[in-house]
This record gives sequence, C-alpha cells and structure tokens, in this order.
Amino acid sequence: MSQSASDQAHSVVGLYGDPTVSWSILIEACLFSVLPAEAVRERLRDATVRYPHLGAPPAVEPIRAAEIPQARARFAERPYDRGAPLIRVAVCTDEPVVLVAAHHGALDGLGLLAVLGIVVDSPLSSGAKGIGARSAGTSFLASAAKRLAEALFAPPARITPGGGSPSPGDVFSARNEPRMRCGTAELVAAAAHATERWNGEHGRSAARVVAAIGASCRAGAAPEPDRDSAFFRLRVSSAPVASEVGTSLAAQAPEPDFPARSSTIARLGTRLLASRLGSTFLVSNLGVIEAECVRSIAFYPAASGRSGVAFGAATVGGTSTVTVRARRKDFDGAAAGRLADGVVDALRRQGARARSGQPGDVAHQ
Repeated sequence: MSQSASDQAHSVVGLYGDPTVSWSILIEACLFSVLPAEAVRERLRDATVRYPHLGAPPAVEPIRAAEIPQARARFAERPYDRGAPLIRVAVCTDEPVVLVAAHHGALDGLGLLAVLGIVVDSPLSSGAKGIGARSAGTSFLASAAKRLAEALFAPPARITPGGGSPSPGDVFSARNEPRMRCGTAELVAAAAHATERWNGEHGRSAARVVAAIGASCRAGAAPEPDRDSAFFRLRVSSAPVASEVGTSLAAQAPEPDFPARSSTIARLGTRLLASRLGSTFLVSNLGVIEAECVRSIAFYPAASGRSGVAFGAATVGGTSTVTVRARRKDFDGAAAGRLADGVVDALRRQGARARSGQPGDVAHQ
C-alpha cells in the first residue's frame, strides 16, 4: 500500500510539479515540553494504518537543538523517493521543538496540521474557513494557453535575487511577533509591499506582481490528514490595500485542476520557461490555530515559480509567525531574513485592522 500511496502522491502533483523542487511542505512547532520519540513513532505507525494514503510509517529522528537547521533543510529539500515514507518527523531531545514535513501530493497545509496533532497527541484546529466548492472559471487548456502567452510576452515580476550561491536547496527565515491581524488578504498585500520595497532597493521594478495563493477547500475546525486544496493566481496592484486584495480574492475563481499525468514535452517546457513561468511569490496561511500544547508554528510552504519565494503564516495564542522560504541559488539567509522583516513591517504599517472573516480570508496550503 505504501508504494501505491507514494505513486498517488507523485501523480497528484501532475503538471503542477516543477521538476526542480521537492514539493515538501514543513512545520516547525515550538511546544511546551519535549516529546518522547518512541511515543511519536507509535502514534504515526497507527496513523498510517488508519490513513493508508500517508504511505509507509516514517522514522522519527531524535535531534538536538543545534541540529534543527540541518534537519529543517534536509526535510524540506530532499525529494521523496518512490515507495519511501511521505511524512518526515524529527523530535528535538533538548528543546521542545518538533519538525513535521510531508509530500504536498499527500497533504495540504491543514492536512499537515492534522499530522502535527497526531504527533503531539492533541487535536489542533484552525479558524480558516476554506473556499468550499468554488469552481474553476476556465478549462485547463485555456488556462495553459494564457499562462504560456504570459510567460512569453508579459511574465510576472520577479523578486530580485540577493546573495545566492550556486548550490541546490532552500534558505529559511521566520519571525515570531506579538499576535497581529494576518489574514490572507493582509499577507498578500504585505508580501507585495515587501516585494516592491526589496526590488526598489535593488534598482529593479515590480511592475506586474502576481501572487500565487494555495487554498484549502475545507474548513480547519477539525482537520483530517488529507489533501483537498485549490490554487489561485491574483494580479496585485501597486501599493495594494488589504481590503481591496480581499475583495478581489473573494471574486476570483481558482485555477483549473491540472491533468494527473505529465508528459515529456510538458516537463521540458516547464524547464525551458522556468525563469518566466509561475508567479512573483506564493502565499500560504494556516490561519489562527487552537493548540493547547503548542507555543508557535512556523509553516514553510513549497517555493517555486519565477522567484522561488514562498511566504507562510500561522498564529497560535499570542504569537503570529511569518516565514520566508527561498531558493538558495538566488537568495542567502540574510536576504530571506530581510524579506521576512519587510513583510512584518508591512503588516504592522497596514495595521491589520480588517474584521475576522473578511472576504478572502481562507485556508492556505
């Protein structure tokens, strides 16, 4: 069953699957107490029996706090081999921290949150509402033709690279802040402001910002370890206002589902046009999370597209965490940190005063 689960996870990615990325999504959770690795191992073994699509039971790696950066990078960057476990877990033995990663073809963000609940043996929930049964506004072929024309004649703005090195993998940065209004609309607007500011500081324009937004179709009140998600692409105006972004997102149709099977031509085309395809950045928000045994959650979605930059967010208790994940070949850790600071600064400046449940406040991958 683990082999078929692995095959299914890989096929779900389909033509979405940028062949240059691992499609591994990651949560780094700070807890109130250290977890016993053996108990976590047993919980996950039981979970893979109950949910066969999760694949083979994963090993649970005991690590020390000094090893967290290396484990985070390894979990996020390493491709998932066929037949290998679709979940990766590391438990820190000297600090109350746990890392949980999964193949995005098996789980979306809320599904990964559910797995974290299994790991800590306590249900977690999110205030995210989901988008429901909102359908795509066009066919896949029509959307593909539009994307191809866009790539050739009017590609989305790119976040100007800074400090990258010729090596594979990603860089990561997270900022824990006192709880702030950080819904989807606010996060998209803040990421766009940070992009404009960053590009301006590097002598480049950000004339055509297109945000990729991954959304869950289901609500987060009682998330299951599964995948039920949609994908949006939203053109964002210069100096956007969060309320306007929310209105636009509420009226936007999701992108059509890609075929489950890719092809040699499609993969070649993706590689050839990789520098022009995709969006300026990806935004993904787990929402406001209820979790008795968790202090904070840093959520790192998969980074792909023109810039290879993904912004994540989650709020637990009195802490909101904003993350940046970016391709190492284009950005170094300091650059990722400055981008994170730019998003936090924009969130503060815009005040995040929108009411709970405003249009566009949906669950994200």
